[in-house]
Amino acid sequence: MFKKLPTKRLLSLLMITLFSGVTLQASTAINQGNPLNDIPCDEKIVIECDTEYTADLVPNAGYWTNYSNVPYNYTGSEQVFEFTATASGLHIMDLDQGAGDADFMIMNACGNMAGNITGFYWTGEHSEYIELVEGTTYYIIADLYETSGPTTVSIKVNCMGDVVVPEPDFDCFQGLGNAPSVDAAFNLDPLNPNTFVANDFTVEANTTFALQQISLSTNQVQVPDHGVFNIRANNNGIPGEVLEVIEADVTSAIAYAALYDEPVYHVVFDLTETVLFTEGVYWLEPKITTPEPSTVWWAATENGTDGAITMLSEDGGATWMPLEAESIFFVAGECETLGVSDFTSVDFDFYPNPVNDVLTIQSQKTVDSIEVYNIMGQMILNSSTISNGKIDLSTLKSGIYLVKATFEGGLTETLKIVKK
Repeated sequence: MFKKLPTKRLLSLLMITLFSGVTLQASTAINQGNPLNDIPCDEKIVIECDTEYTADLVPNAGYWTNYSNVPYNYTGSEQVFEFTATASGLHIMDLDQGAGDADFMIMNACGNMAGNITGFYWTGEHSEYIELVEGTTYYIIADLYETSGPTTVSIKVNCMGDVVVPEPDFDCFQGLGNAPSVDAAFNLDPLNPNTFVANDFTVEANTTFALQQISLSTNQVQVPDHGVFNIRANNNGIPGEVLEVIEADVTSAIAYAALYDEPVYHVVFDLTETVLFTEGVYWLEPKITTPEPSTVWWAATENGTDGAITMLSEDGGATWMPLEAESIFFVAGECETLGVSDFTSVDFDFYPNPVNDVLTIQSQKTVDSIEVYNIMGQMILNSSTISNGKIDLSTLKSGIYLVKATFEGGLTETLKIVKK
């Protein structure tokens, strides 16, 4: 349900199911000539990067009737475009079928029964995204559907090459944002309010992590424009309660790969406010939108993991199940190692945690003052009136807080507490 399937492939399967007679006829039609060495191949157009080429197609002038993995008949004229990739990586093919109904097939040899690279066809109604291999020659064939009138088709191959996802420009980041491959995608549609997809990140011991940027890879035609991110606690290895909700607009995006015949974008969200995390495991659960409503897919890899595997909940977070691939993302910001106070001759403890109203810090040294910070890094309480180490936290809302305690002699300690 949540692993993406290509729309055109689904359409082809549907057509095979609904029109089995037509498909059978197309599959068993006798091709004229040798399908790997005949007239359309002799009249091919050799094309290069970033240049537009056109061809006129007319009805009832076809040499090839059908194509491998395409369940339709073509009786119009064909045009073969030969292209050799100059670099490995993403290529964007701007295709236009013109006024008529022409389809494009990309093959590994010049012939209608050669290997079909995509396993289906392109309609020529929008750009297509595909990864090609340097030095390999491909054959894009434009052909006129049997019921179409004449048309002029055009093709332009935009050679993106090996686009590399840049690492975040922060000293501290984690996540599998530069995946060795892009193999799957999971649904982040906000219209599914009870369905969540989450992946984890970890803050090391004696460290604070000030989250300032989230970036992730998505797979759909439109570039995303906005994200809502739930940050969940860790509950014995699965996502737990929501600790924080972050909203951010997209600040940049690059297309760097293709999956299911659509682009894969690495999308960056710069946060307007820093979110502070202390030691622990947390889960990132995004919902992403596009300018025109469409389903957004979180691109994933089946080659490598960073922490736990991606988790899916279909019941509002009550239960979670592992998915078969690791989502591609970075969380980035600034990390700071907490100073470890010298308490070799001082007994030190604090309780209770979680706390209802009063937190007690027990130490041989007097607590001179405390500062309390919320998860956004904002100081919300500052007091130098401490009686017997007892700190009144009754005014705080439920959540996670950092308490910075300053002791006699200037020693400090930062504590993470949970307020009930």
